Amino acid sequence: MEFRSALSLVWRAVSDANRLEIGCMRNCVDDLLILHRFDLRGRPAKALVIRSVIWSPPAPGWIKVNTNGAALSSPGVGGCGGVFRNCRAFVNGCFASPLGQVFAFEAELLAASTTINLAW
Repeated sequence: MEFRSALSLVWRAVSDANRLEIGCMRNCVDDLLILHRFDLRGRPAKALVIRSVIWSPPAPGWIKVNTNGAALSSPGVGGCGGVFRNCRAFVNGCFASPLGQVFAFEAELLAASTTINLAW
């Protein structure tokens, strides 16, 4: 089967399923992006709202940092990390730290604390 024929077959199947409103997507951004490529709307499995978020650089002369902290359970093995970027979106620095057994909110607080210490 040629690539164009296979693509056309997939396109028709996805469009038909969307028109019939059968099936639902997993609640993840990957599914949402795939549906957007097909110019289709998503139907999340639960009543959740999934929004596309686009990173925007800071004003010239500023540095932006994105951080995250997480734990596998409550409490569980956790970690935190962050990325510092300038107004041209170049990475100025980053960090990642294993935290051992922590609650998720502790991991988030440690990410923020580490960010402040590194920025200082």
